[in-house]
Amino acid sequence: MRLRIESKMLCRGLLVAAALWAGAATAAIEVDGFTFDDGDTVAGQKLVLNGAAPSQILSSKATVVGLYMAQKANTPEAAFAAKGAKRLRMVALKEISAKDLATVLLDRIKQNATREEVENNILQLAALGAAFNSRSKLVKGDVVTLDWLPTPKTTEIRINNELATQPIQGDGFYPIIMKVWMGPKVRANTRNGLLGIPN
Repeated sequence: MRLRIESKMLCRGLLVAAALWAGAATAAIEVDGFTFDDGDTVAGQKLVLNGAAPSQILSSKATVVGLYMAQKANTPEAAFAAKGAKRLRMVALKEISAKDLATVLLDRIKQNATREEVENNILQLAALGAAFNSRSKLVKGDVVTLDWLPTPKTTEIRINNELATQPIQGDGFYPIIMKVWMGPKVRANTRNGLLGIPN
């Protein structure tokens, strides 16, 4: 009888611990004064916050970025290959030239993607650059979202919830966007933050 009670208590303790761990795994994260919610919805699919981090995308701490996916991943390869919708949310911490931001994004892709990936996505990269031509700058608090929609196999780019360009076709494009923040030549603290790995 005592063994049965102890067994039940152990099971209950494990369930509580698992619930606490799950809650912690999907907790909201604050980065440099901006809070990334623990979840989001893209194309009707509920996503969880995989991680968030500051991004020195213009040689200074100009933005913070968060990654949302259907399931958490703790390696870049797992994140690139993960099924389902995805969202990268980038928030401006100060005024940024839109042209400079587009240039840096494209440079980061060329630094971190393979030559084949770049050559296979020339039109998509041009569309990414053009997405920021509609404005001269981003100001503090502006939000850029880059969404992967798996059913039409398109990437949507929005600035403050407004579509910045037509949906970009191609299922090989979104992984190279992710490499802006998770590629091999990206600062470890940014990559680890998006993967939920403590620095």
